[in-house]
Amino acid sequence: MYQNTKNPMATVSLCSVCARQLTGTPPNVDQSWKCSVCFGIMDPEYINGVANAVKAALDSNQYDSQSFVLALNVPVSVMLREAIFAHLRKAGDVENKGSLESVPFKTRMVDAYIGKLKAITGLRPTLNSLLTLTITFANVEFNVADSRFLLKHFGTDFVPNRKLKRYEQLKPLETNFTKVRISNLLSKITSDIASDYNWVSPTEPCTYSFTFERAPLFIASRYCKYSRSLPQSPWTASEEIPKIEGNSVSEKIAAVLKNELKCDSTRFIACGREDVDVRMLGNGRPFVVQCINPHLTQKLTGKNLSGTLKSLEEIINADKDISLGCNLKVVTADEVEALKVDQEEKRKCYTAYCYSTEAIDNDKLSTLSSLTPLEIIQKTPVRVLKRRSLLERKRTIFLMESLKVDDYHFLLRLETQAGTYVKEFVHGDFGRTRPSLAELIGLSCKADVDILELDVEYVDMQWPPS
Repeated sequence: MYQNTKNPMATVSLCSVCARQLTGTPPNVDQSWKCSVCFGIMDPEYINGVANAVKAALDSNQYDSQSFVLALNVPVSVMLREAIFAHLRKAGDVENKGSLESVPFKTRMVDAYIGKLKAITGLRPTLNSLLTLTITFANVEFNVADSRFLLKHFGTDFVPNRKLKRYEQLKPLETNFTKVRISNLLSKITSDIASDYNWVSPTEPCTYSFTFERAPLFIASRYCKYSRSLPQSPWTASEEIPKIEGNSVSEKIAAVLKNELKCDSTRFIACGREDVDVRMLGNGRPFVVQCINPHLTQKLTGKNLSGTLKSLEEIINADKDISLGCNLKVVTADEVEALKVDQEEKRKCYTAYCYSTEAIDNDKLSTLSSLTPLEIIQKTPVRVLKRRSLLERKRTIFLMESLKVDDYHFLLRLETQAGTYVKEFVHGDFGRTRPSLAELIGLSCKADVDILELDVEYVDMQWPPS
């Protein structure tokens, strides 16, 4: 036993690895998981078991990476004990003849695991791989005792002070025992504080879990939509009506990429959206699909890239309801931000086939083009009030062109500021849009004008980036 000289009752029990590396003395536990410092995490047999479990998971998850970055998460009690043990060692309370006595525990741990993982999995450890292996070791049996120790010596530096919310103060003490909070206290530990720590061996081995995570891929293009019953994202007209799986632009495109790259999930990001009954024509609406944790990425590198993208394009374009307005392109996360920036500064062009219940005066219809640019004020439309805040928005109509079809029908071409509610501009939305098209062409208050069919012709944005 390596006794604390200030408290003979406190002992530090070490496994063979920690004894050799930290003190240079024989081990004093019969099972490695009873080690008071590493909790058995450094035991070669334990490491071998973890590495074999990782290999089995890799074989079943089909990652095509040749390398990996290793991230290790240890129990919070291990972090605390390492810092305390270092003070005991400096004070001479334990032997200082270990082969690695000055090397941090995390460094010793990484060195022990990385070699075994490389040997068993065949993957090359590196600092810049797109695949990250995170192994988390868990043991919470000392959380309460360690929390009381820290409360005794650090008081309000450890628990919330009286100025914080009352509900947080009422939480169990051990909820404060987190890595972030402990990290802020480690530098404040002194030799006197360390000598007061009660070293108790674990009563059970650490559990472990691991995850693989690959950096996301971003694949961009523009989509055209030809159906008037296809939403951009999963949608239903009523909460009582279930959504139809796969019946949206985002699902149709993302499903192709997910199947090809074996992603865990995807996220569809577009420059605005059209209503379910509105077609998206021209060269399409800009979008990007974020492929989260893709398992197969080698096909998007080097000489494989163009062939893979072409194959994906052919699959997507085979759908009768949608097509791509340009080639697919792999973009960066920084480039994706351009899709989200200055949304309201972008312009969009529309063509609307309109109907009026009152005969149309062609002279007034022909004056529309002279009224632009036209600033309008729109309250949040009635049809979206349940999911949008009630606001007044100023929007600009940059261009209006019209063509009379007959006394009650006409075509309307608009170029508007992004975010303009075009349908509401035409019919007025019970006076919530001012002025409305109905007012501009001089219809009486009893007349109604509405859009029968609406198409988005163009979204003014350079996308994908050159």
